[in-house]
Amino acid sequence: MGFVEWVDSLKRKTPFKVVYFWTEWCEGCEEEKKELEKIEKNWDNLDFIEINADERPDLAIRYSPQIYPSISFISDRAVIGGTYGYVEFAKINELLLITLDLVQGGGKIITPITVPHSAQKVSWRQAVNEIRRKCLAFFDINFGGFEKSPKYYLPNVLRFLLKMGDPYSLEVVKYTLDAAIYYLWDDGFYAYSKSEDWKDHSNVKLIDVNADMILTLIEAYKVTKDEYYLDYAIETGNWILQFGDPFFPIAIVDGRKMGKPLLDVNSKVGEAIYNLYLLLEDKTFLQVAEKLARNLTVKSHVIGENGPIFLQDLSYLLRFLGNMGRGNHVLDYIMENFYGGDAFFDTTKDHAMSQMIGRFKLIDSNSVLAQALLSMGKIDLAQRISEYFLDKFQEFAYFSQADYGSLLASLNGIA
Repeated sequence: MGFVEWVDSLKRKTPFKVVYFWTEWCEGCEEEKKELEKIEKNWDNLDFIEINADERPDLAIRYSPQIYPSISFISDRAVIGGTYGYVEFAKINELLLITLDLVQGGGKIITPITVPHSAQKVSWRQAVNEIRRKCLAFFDINFGGFEKSPKYYLPNVLRFLLKMGDPYSLEVVKYTLDAAIYYLWDDGFYAYSKSEDWKDHSNVKLIDVNADMILTLIEAYKVTKDEYYLDYAIETGNWILQFGDPFFPIAIVDGRKMGKPLLDVNSKVGEAIYNLYLLLEDKTFLQVAEKLARNLTVKSHVIGENGPIFLQDLSYLLRFLGNMGRGNHVLDYIMENFYGGDAFFDTTKDHAMSQMIGRFKLIDSNSVLAQALLSMGKIDLAQRISEYFLDKFQEFAYFSQADYGSLLASLNGIA
């Protein structure tokens, strides 16, 4: 078997696709690809496709569980099934044969029964309280952090909880930050813990997660006045700076840069470094932020390439530049290419048509965009986005809802 490009498969109108999603930094991706390549037979009406999920988040959101490595079986109508994590060849082959049999009429594809319901728009305060409850439901009261194994520290969720102002939310934040610092910090933060007790960590340090953690540590310092958090924000910033040349990669694994520079990742770095400058007035941080502000352009998700650009890129870029009193050209581009009348689509219309995908209004990128609009004084447009999701936010994962909760809190004068 051999892999073909996504666009080539679309042109061929192949009715069934096996799509392998990977990233350069993920543990087990190379091993999983070797298992998939053991399928030697060339199948009629079937294409094998490999996609770098970091470079094509539009496809990863639509067709993968966003856990890597993963394999998705896609018909001309929908995702039929798939795998994630390391799965041996025999199991992949078995699932592939079962799926092909289903698609070709050898069985019946069951659609789960859904109970009709109509979502009702709630008040902003009800939404904030519900999001808080949802986030706290995933908190591990024994060891801190969110979920079990793997365990995450989720900087954006922690920032949302900091805005709540109640003692319990603050203790959740402190407990999680203290555990993440003790177990996962080694110049920068490892991406997650493989074990519930934090002791078995990933070997990957994601640049954007570290930048996000800087923002959270700064906010924790402002709330608690504990310089312990500020010290780690500064040291994490200093660690990140050594990898910009001039742009920053996706990840660091065993001291090596991994992944092409992405616009959203570098925008997050710019915002974090600029916030360190605002707090410390250290010109080193200002110089890096200014350089990124000059060099980050509205062109492509993958910096330096002629590819698509997504709302997530522009939302983080606008939040970075908006904090510096800039970014009107970015907002103009967003309004022209992504505006959907109330909230914003995740891709341009031209890109969606060329890739034969739908356009989604995603809560996380829209919430980040609205936060940027607030910093620029565009309150009416930010309010319009917040209103749109008041009867839809429950459809999204709790960590995406957290960005929306932070938006609602900021719009309505909470912290």
